Amino acid sequence: MTETVVVLLQPGAADWEMGPVLPVLKEYFGAAIKTASPDGKSVHTMGGVLIDVDTGYDTADLKEASLVILIGSDAWMRFDDAALNNRLRARADAGGPIAAICAGTLALARAGVLDGRPHTSNSGPFLSENAPSYAGEAYYRDVAHAVSDGVVATAPGSAPSSFAVACAALLHPEKNAEVVGYWNMTRGEFEALGTELGSIWKS
Repeated sequence: MTETVVVLLQPGAADWEMGPVLPVLKEYFGAAIKTASPDGKSVHTMGGVLIDVDTGYDTADLKEASLVILIGSDAWMRFDDAALNNRLRARADAGGPIAAICAGTLALARAGVLDGRPHTSNSGPFLSENAPSYAGEAYYRDVAHAVSDGVVATAPGSAPSSFAVACAALLHPEKNAEVVGYWNMTRGEFEALGTELGSIWKS
């Protein structure tokens, strides 16, 4: 059976946050990718790419999807949809995997999904200041990489690589070797460059 991944996009979606994860899930793990926007209309990403989405939030099949991913965008700062919040909370309560990165975590905070599980985001104040109903401060992890409890994965916008790994692990927890293999391939460039970006500056 082919797993379906539903990706919730907003206008101005951050290209680098979806860039690593979607090809990994589709090409390495065989998932079908379905995209959705708030109104079902096309969206321009932050990098200017036009995405002709498959559906709107109200018709996206969040219940039966194998994984739901929320990609960051500044638009999430202003977007608070009670119907979507309820559907996200119901999915998490039923054990349905969800992953959110950057400002996409605000939707989970507003839905109460993060209140009782380990999670991260751009910062603790980022969640509390932009999602007044958020009550998960005690479970916040101030780390630079993705965090997952096996049902919900979250990441700061600066961690798209570990976010891709966390999403793959949510979709296929049984494929540990493949997920670790992808991470080992990805992390090599960061470890080799270090903090000074030495060889990039050399002619």
